[in-house]
Amino acid sequence: MKKSGIFAGLLAATLSFGAMAKDPCGTELCLSDYEMAMQGGMCKQHIDDFFSIIKYRKDKFSPSKTLKARTDYLNKCESGNSSDKARILAKYGSILKP
Repeated sequence: MKKSGIFAGLLAATLSFGAMAKDPCGTELCLSDYEMAMQGGMCKQHIDDFFSIIKYRKDKFSPSKTLKARTDYLNKCESGNSSDKARILAKYGSILKP
């Protein structure tokens, strides 16, 4: 099966139960393939939840504190893939929304 088919199936299953509340597992799934996730629009809330985690130090954006807070958020998903989390955090953990 193609990667996109697997992704779509897992995404639909994850989003069906977590659409209203912040869901770190849904966020991890969506950010594991950000470009594909943005095409369908089903991941908008999960991606917004992740990028809404922003920390400041002395009224300035703090990349290191933001990374720690986003790491804590993604680690709430116990069933997630640690290598996916590491890749997501390396790419998006300490930046504002791309």
